[in-house]
Amino acid sequence: MDLNDSGEAPEGAVRRETDIHRGLWRHWGSPAAIYGTIVYASVVAAASGAKDDQASAIRLLVFSLVSIVVFWLAHVYSTALGYHGDAGREGDRVRDSLRYALRESGGMLEAAIVPSIPLLLAALGVLPADFGVNLSLWLSVLMLALLGFSVFFVRGRSLLVCLSGAAVTGAFGVAVILLKSALQH
Repeated sequence: MDLNDSGEAPEGAVRRETDIHRGLWRHWGSPAAIYGTIVYASVVAAASGAKDDQASAIRLLVFSLVSIVVFWLAHVYSTALGYHGDAGREGDRVRDSLRYALRESGGMLEAAIVPSIPLLLAALGVLPADFGVNLSLWLSVLMLALLGFSVFFVRGRSLLVCLSGAAVTGAFGVAVILLKSALQH
């Protein structure tokens, strides 16, 4: 599908495409997904060692997953409090605020899926642990770059703007990797 296509489409098709974009954006392109990717990569970088082995890969995977769940719970709680505390929501129930917060925060957990795969493979002994950690971090950079690109792409911006968005967002992941390198040497 070309978002920059100026050709006319039936109204139902446009609505369906918009609904799909909104659904995908709610999870993968949300601020929570970007934040979750950065947090997850930071935890992986900080908790990994200079020489990881299979046992440390297991600990790293468990620690990283538990950490992102704790960050997600804190994010859900703070979002629900902020939503419930809005002046226009005095009559709303706490359940409504929690439902809103869960819907808005899902991308944070989903952001941990892709970078967890190489950690899982390292924990199972399929990949060398050091390689699994590095692959996890570089997949996080790639995810951030794709998120940065897609933010501008879905709004029909030029290729240069999309690539700039990818570079800036991906730079957060590169910064995490550089900090990991600096701390371990």
